[in-house]
Amino acid sequence: MPLNVIIADDHGAVRLGLKYMIRDWMPESRISYAKDMTELTALLDAVSADVIILDINLPGGNNFQVVKQLKQKRPHTRVLVFSAYNEMLYALRYIDAGADGYLQKDGDEEDFREAMNTVCRGRKYLSPKMRDYLLERRSGNAAQTENPLAALSDRETEVCQLLVAGKGVSEIANELDLHTSTVGTYKSNIYAKLAVQNLSELIAKVTMYAVTRT
Repeated sequence: MPLNVIIADDHGAVRLGLKYMIRDWMPESRISYAKDMTELTALLDAVSADVIILDINLPGGNNFQVVKQLKQKRPHTRVLVFSAYNEMLYALRYIDAGADGYLQKDGDEEDFREAMNTVCRGRKYLSPKMRDYLLERRSGNAAQTENPLAALSDRETEVCQLLVAGKGVSEIANELDLHTSTVGTYKSNIYAKLAVQNLSELIAKVTMYAVTRT
């Protein structure tokens, strides 16, 4: 069945690649693009989308909050998060925030088709690897993660991502609607939990542990 799809990603190559995959699979589908949150919001006011394919680093978005905002605006539109960030750290956080699926960008075309089919059927999508991990964790057999980023709360993760993006405490406070002192506390907690002393060390650690390694 043809779909109305919005691809929300600030990288043109990603948008083009997804377009060709979708058109090859469902030629009659209507595809729109957004390279930032402003364009995505305007599109949602103009078109009725079945699925949003969302990069969580979309400029102007607030990480976990952006999924909640999209669901409030369009409750019946499916949101498939498509990210380079490690699913073991981020998938459940975004599912809990309201996303309908989480897919790493290092997956192949079959993974993408399965994810799209799953969310379009009204079900939640997680990769087989992630589902296996959850089953093992439920049975008590999952190994403890050695990734230090797992120790961060959702809000600390949001603040951490914004710090890595080069934003200062005041900017983050405005973006997340927090007091600067609260952001300062989160920053101190992040540095302590990740055992870093400055922004350079923070960027190096996040790059090492957060982004998908192939």
